[in-house]
Amino acid sequence: MDKQQEFKKYIKVEYDKDGDILTYSFTKSPQIAIAEEALDDIWVRFDPDNNKVITVDVLNFSSRLESAFGPSMKYTERTDPELISQSLLLEKHENQYQ
Repeated sequence: MDKQQEFKKYIKVEYDKDGDILTYSFTKSPQIAIAEEALDDIWVRFDPDNNKVITVDVLNFSSRLESAFGPSMKYTERTDPELISQSLLLEKHENQYQ
């Protein structure tokens, strides 16, 4: 598996509704990291030894989404079987062409 495929394998996106934080994770498991605010309300956690990004947190995500796309845009995390099967089909399709 090349490095790009390995990287894609571990990308995970989670939304914390209570904290209104969207988190992108780029590792298989949690790691010790240093956090820095890259922009207003956007935090990047990285490995201090190799500078690889571990996570990116977008704070106040719903208000950022609303200001960019208007009040009708709302983020909801889908976990229904239809979405999961579509993701699996997309992944299978992507793997055919790599």
